[in-house]
Amino acid sequence: MAAQQTLVRKITVGTPVRRVVGAQAQNLTDLLDVNLRNVQDGDAIVYDAATGKWKNEASISGGFF
Repeated sequence: MAAQQTLVRKITVGTPVRRVVGAQAQNLTDLLDVNLRNVQDGDAIVYDAATGKWKNEASISGGFF
């Protein structure tokens, strides 16, 4: 009985980006469609269709969904 071998190969599509520099966004608040206010630990980012922007909301801790 022959020993089994696992072959692992790395596949890269396109050019990997190591880091963003220059005028590109460095933080979420640099994005034009993100409006974060009084960020607290555990907040989630949700989309607000009325404003067309992403915003932070306190995470849900219980209840009915």
